[in-house]
Amino acid sequence: MLTGSSNSVRIFYPRFSRDEVIRKFNVKIILIISLIFLSAMNSFGAWPDDPETGVPICTADGVQEHPRITTDGATGAIIVWQDMSSNSSDIYAQRIDARGQIRWAKDGVAICLEQGDQWFPNLVSDGNGGAIIAWWDKRAGFTEMDIYAQRVDGDGQILWKPGGIPVCNVPGAQQELDIISDGKGGAIIAWHDYRAKTDAPDIYIQRVNAKGETLWTKGGVAVVKTKGEQVYPNIVGDGLGGAYVTWHDTRDDSGDVYVQRVDANGRILWQENGIPISKAQRNQLYPAITSDGSGGVIITWMDDRDGQDWDIYAQRINPEGKTLWQENGIPICTAKGDQYDYCILNHDKDNTFIVWRDQRSGEWDIYAQKIDSEGNVKWAKDGIPICNANKDQYNPNIVTDGVNGVIVVWWDERDIVADIYAQRIDTNGKSLWIENGTAICTAQGGQQDAYPVNSGIGSAIITWWDKRRVDADIYAQRVFSE
Repeated sequence: MLTGSSNSVRIFYPRFSRDEVIRKFNVKIILIISLIFLSAMNSFGAWPDDPETGVPICTADGVQEHPRITTDGATGAIIVWQDMSSNSSDIYAQRIDARGQIRWAKDGVAICLEQGDQWFPNLVSDGNGGAIIAWWDKRAGFTEMDIYAQRVDGDGQILWKPGGIPVCNVPGAQQELDIISDGKGGAIIAWHDYRAKTDAPDIYIQRVNAKGETLWTKGGVAVVKTKGEQVYPNIVGDGLGGAYVTWHDTRDDSGDVYVQRVDANGRILWQENGIPISKAQRNQLYPAITSDGSGGVIITWMDDRDGQDWDIYAQRINPEGKTLWQENGIPICTAKGDQYDYCILNHDKDNTFIVWRDQRSGEWDIYAQKIDSEGNVKWAKDGIPICNANKDQYNPNIVTDGVNGVIVVWWDERDIVADIYAQRIDTNGKSLWIENGTAICTAQGGQQDAYPVNSGIGSAIITWWDKRRVDADIYAQRVFSE
């Protein structure tokens, strides 16, 4: 050892041979590389890159089905489903983070385990990392069906009364609910309602605050109560704590489309029993609704006014209830064959996307169209193909891609057994991923009923029910732009 002043360099001769030093150095390099690799793996998380895998959300005994999904506010997701692992159908939920890690109890947190069956849950974010969940509920007996709701926080803790709070439990059946956020930590829920003890249901709506208190008329506000059937409500917020509600209506002995607006206090704002959106001849059925980006809404529906095939039409309505496009709606797709099973999403006032299932080729394919604020179609007439692979594609659902395009998911029979596929589309109608979609899950058995939620720029988390085992389970996967 050489010594000098306090500022001199100290050099220590090794106690090992040259070969031993080289070997130890190489071992350290390997360890460092391994740690870097593991760190990269951890940053990607638990999402598998094998489309035959997916992340199991619930694989308990019995059947789990009808999954729905919302954001957890942190690019992860909360998923709810109906669960028949016991002698009845119950409601369970699970949170999965952006890295694919399960955050709550294995196979999910019990949302409702009351007597009787609980079916068809749906949910919205509570704006604070949790969710508000609503479902159909038969705890009151065989002939009754009610609407109940529950709130769960980001840690999976139940926040309201065990078993849920009654949104509507008046006599008669309440079914086919839709739910949205009220923008204040609560939710607005609409359903069709048989309280009149006839075979012709009406539409009712209720608002629930963040504490689980109903804010409007007990049993709900009547949106429409007239002759004929008013069924399958679909709702969207008005940005002021209220909602727009659209439905399928048979008051004139054929199917028409109507809409109504309800304010934050539960007051009906437009003419009694709603405004007709389309009263074209024959039938207009099952409307879907989205914001128009300017305080109003855009509604789309399936239409057989030509007496031959089902087509897709749309209409825009301003906040005062005035229709803005041509009478009875603009044609989105009138190609030969049937077009239906559609969804609609507004990005901004000049970018509204509609996606549907299309039979123009003889098989079922997935098509899409974009419309602007004036009702002009922006892509090819009758839409562009998103997937026209061999065999049939079904049940498209859509979510924003976090930029200005969309991600579309569907289930696909190109390999005989149903699988899950997805595609990303930009505002020019260009498909950004592999032609006819990227495989999300191609495991053995069938995968169906796929729903997405945005998970960051160019990314979505997708959930579905999965029959790779004997009984259906719930799985999820995240798809990235890359």
